[in-house]
Amino acid sequence: MQDAVKKSEYEVEPLGQSSGVCDCCGNETRLAWGFVHAPAGTVASYYVHWTAGAALDCHPANYDFIIGPWGEGASPADRTAVSLMHFENEDGPGVMVVDAGGRPSATSGLADHALDRESVVGTGMAATAFALFDTVFLQDTRLYK
Repeated sequence: MQDAVKKSEYEVEPLGQSSGVCDCCGNETRLAWGFVHAPAGTVASYYVHWTAGAALDCHPANYDFIIGPWGEGASPADRTAVSLMHFENEDGPGVMVVDAGGRPSATSGLADHALDRESVVGTGMAATAFALFDTVFLQDTRLYK
C-alpha cells in the first residue's frame, strides 16, 4: 500500500463531467472525474458522484478513488479502488470509508482490487484516501455546483 502524502503536496487535474437523473428523487445527478498528482507523478484517479441541489443528509456524495501509479509501465494490477462517502448528520458533515466493491470503480477495469471498509479503516490506505478526499474537495471547483 501507498504511504499517505501530505495533502498540500497533491494537485488535482479535473478532466470530464457528466449528468443524469436521480432514481429516487428525479433531481439532476452529476459525476466529475480527474487525476490527483504528487511531485513524483500521478497517484490516483477520482470520480465524485452527487445529486445537484440536494443536501448531504438526504443524498450523500460518493468519492471513488483508483489509487496507485498511472502512466507508462503501470497497469491495473498496480492500483486499488477505495471509496468514501461524504455525508451530513446531526453531528455535522463527515466522511467515511465504504465498500468499494459495490461501486462502479470496482468494475471499471482500472484497478485489480476493490477494498472493503474493514480492509481500509485504520491503515495507511485510509490516511491516503482521506488526504485525497481533502485535496479533491478543496481543489475541484466543479463539485456540488
